[in-house]
Amino acid sequence: MLKSIPEAVNRWADDISIPPPLIRPEVGAEVKAAARELLAPQIAAIVELTGQIFFQAIFDLESPRMALGRVALLGDAAFVARPHVGAGVTKAALDAECLARELAAADGDIEAALERYDRERRLFGSRLVARGRRIGAYIEAQLKPPAERTESERQPPPEFLMREVGTISLDLRELTGAA
Repeated sequence: MLKSIPEAVNRWADDISIPPPLIRPEVGAEVKAAARELLAPQIAAIVELTGQIFFQAIFDLESPRMALGRVALLGDAAFVARPHVGAGVTKAALDAECLARELAAADGDIEAALERYDRERRLFGSRLVARGRRIGAYIEAQLKPPAERTESERQPPPEFLMREVGTISLDLRELTGAA
């Protein structure tokens, strides 16, 4: 669809984002036409009703530590997984629950509680980011012509993505390292 993002705008803003008003109208029309052609009618209708098309870069973020001294990071401040995972709110809530549990059990030793919190939640965050990267690699591979895809990029059927995104709650053991 879009071969070059810089050509989609009237002028380049920065390397991270494009302010929506700078996206040329013909690009918005191209996106809507592609939605009608490629997406389910219900989703295409939502795209069609969008007044201003926007593009957002997708980044991963893995913090090497979630706690240091008496400071703790939670949710997206510590780890940002790609949106394909669909678990940002869940991760933030689980981080908060773990932090509250560890602090309540700390018997005043805040630094020890934060070390336990860091150890437990950093593993979950790293695995969530890795899962997002796997899903993203699969999605990106589908943009290549079939002849240019590796064997592993051709193998997963389209149902893979739906299954992968839809099973986050079932895979908590895998993500947390629990047996």
